[in-house]
Amino acid sequence: MGSSDIQLEMNFAGKTENRFRKTIDGGKFYLLFETAVPGAQMPAKDTVKELRALEEAVAKIPGVECGLAIPDLNENQEAWSAIEFASHLSEENRDRHLVYLSGRGRNAAEIGRQLAVARNAGIVNIAAVSGDLDNSPERIDSGRIFQQIMKEEGFFPGVTVNPYQYDPWALTAQYAKLVSRLQHDAGFFVAQAGWDTLKLQSLSWFLLTRSLFVPGIVRLILLTPERMRKLAENSRPGIIVSRELQRTLEKELSISRGQFEAAQLQRLGRQTAACRLMGFSGIQISGAHQPGQVATIAQVVSAALEEFSSFQDFLECYQSEMAESEVNSFQLEFQLFDRILSRPYPFDDPPKPADLPPSRPGFWEKAARLFTPGDGFSARRMGLPTARLCPKHNECGPCGGVRPDGSCENGKQECVYRKWFRFAAAADALTGIEKEMM
Repeated sequence: MGSSDIQLEMNFAGKTENRFRKTIDGGKFYLLFETAVPGAQMPAKDTVKELRALEEAVAKIPGVECGLAIPDLNENQEAWSAIEFASHLSEENRDRHLVYLSGRGRNAAEIGRQLAVARNAGIVNIAAVSGDLDNSPERIDSGRIFQQIMKEEGFFPGVTVNPYQYDPWALTAQYAKLVSRLQHDAGFFVAQAGWDTLKLQSLSWFLLTRSLFVPGIVRLILLTPERMRKLAENSRPGIIVSRELQRTLEKELSISRGQFEAAQLQRLGRQTAACRLMGFSGIQISGAHQPGQVATIAQVVSAALEEFSSFQDFLECYQSEMAESEVNSFQLEFQLFDRILSRPYPFDDPPKPADLPPSRPGFWEKAARLFTPGDGFSARRMGLPTARLCPKHNECGPCGGVRPDGSCENGKQECVYRKWFRFAAAADALTGIEKEMM
């Protein structure tokens, strides 16, 4: 369904308050419930009725500011966009919600049209994402979408990052992309879904060491047996279920489905408490699409936030009940700091950053032969790879689908940005490289 099929309520009232922004900028915790965009085959009347019912259920949650998150990931090109779908939310509450804008199947002109729909509908909180793999030569990546959003007035723009990288150069590339966009005035970031509390605290500590005090939302997934099996098959690029967690989930499911569901609610509550205690500004929960589910999850989350009132409380629980299932046995596991998840960040005793692996003799000379100036790489400037080298045509850094070993989601080849950072490290040229990534 296209923009012309939507009856937009033109927002000329001059409303300036943004409750999502006011809450996270003010240091208060925010709770977002993710809802999927329907396909075009769904009757519009029924779809809007379900959306409004979910919005009403979220609005009734006591004690914490809440909203909806609407991803822009529907594979059906005839489906509504997330922005078009969000225009059916109640007008007075649209500033509470977060909407994603994907470059999948869109060029710069179409992104501009989507932003015009958002502006007219009073949708202000927009996170830029590259979207799933697609072969369109005109597709636009998240960096270019972010730049277009920044050129418009009235939007509160967000970006995404995948902190679940276990290879040093792949992790460095993700962090550098995030820093570049935060330094270009992104208002918030959303961390991709995962189950590794150590990586979340590494991200929090990294931002603190860089004095980047920008609100962060962590995406969490409420697992069902069906979602568990799909994720174990790597059906969602960038979202990894480790062997250890897979065994834990299978054990829980072997008892009963009811036991499995109860365990996932408990896990979600503890993840939420960890996110708050590590300084993140909120969570985005995927997997709750019905008003009854929303109410149940809100109760579990509220109880966990009350139970774990200090980092030490959570740490004891983590060591006794969570650590074993979150261990990741990836071959090249890399942690950015020492003493991760042993304490909250003490400014008077900072952690020691880990060193990148040393370069092999002759490594840079080999790198210089592999890349030519036409490929967008130079020994002098360390220029970004050109978009044609990336299957997603990304121009401003790696996507969130990079595998834990640093390989591309589209085959077994090394992510071009991971390779770029390897060569930059070998050339001792990492300093200031973030400036190249916009």
